[in-house]
Amino acid sequence: MPFAWKTLRGVATLIALCMTAALAAAEPIEVLWLGHSTFRITSATGKVIVIDPFLKTNPRTPAKYKDLAALGKVDLILVTHGHRDHIYDVSELAKLTGAQVIASYELSKNLVVAGLLDAAKTPVGMNKGGTMSPLGPGIKIHMVPASHSSSVDMVEMNRPEWKGARLLDGGAAVGYVVELENGFRIYHTGDTDVFGDMALIGRRLKPDLALVCIGGYFTMDPEGAAFAMREYIKPKQVIPMHFGTFPVINRTPAELKAALGNSPIKVIEAKPGEPLRF
Repeated sequence: MPFAWKTLRGVATLIALCMTAALAAAEPIEVLWLGHSTFRITSATGKVIVIDPFLKTNPRTPAKYKDLAALGKVDLILVTHGHRDHIYDVSELAKLTGAQVIASYELSKNLVVAGLLDAAKTPVGMNKGGTMSPLGPGIKIHMVPASHSSSVDMVEMNRPEWKGARLLDGGAAVGYVVELENGFRIYHTGDTDVFGDMALIGRRLKPDLALVCIGGYFTMDPEGAAFAMREYIKPKQVIPMHFGTFPVINRTPAELKAALGNSPIKVIEAKPGEPLRF
């Protein structure tokens, strides 16, 4: 009897996995750009991932989403680095939704120490090259390198009660490749310049869609982004981000299209607050 019971349980598990895979294959993935580098990704089975929550003071975020409750259910928050325009709303959003937060090791630790995150909802922290499945085995979060700086400015975070150092170590700036249930892979570059090891991200993880910074000044400009996508990452489609939020990051998706030339990579000009489905 024990053997038969184990066999039945194994069959039931296999059936459940097959049903999940079938559902994932049938349902679309939704990608919602909310301005700057903030995205909400809804997987085929309804898991919701928010990347770099900067909404309430983001000039490009639609008015509706300046109320964080409008995001609805959030299962996971990914943070690429510690600058204000990428983490300003992480504390409030995590408390509101109960979502887990993933960031680099040092950034995770310091956000907890500063009282911005609850240790119980913040894993120890990942590092470049690491992979986690915090939402179950169907979704994988790959942390990948980025070429940028990272720190947390507690004055800019509007924390007058904080009595420690103004600047906290933000660890290494990173990007993410989110691998969803149906195998679709989304690469969020984070803030970055072009760097040669992007080729390894392209070769090993093979993103289908890239969310790529193009604004220049702090990150790649359209010409740099085009080179990175064409020569290294080689996705099927890209959504430009991190442009037009502030006067100094004034480059455009049209310039990215021009820089890509006759490349087969499709540039999708997302509008903040308008969902895209894949």
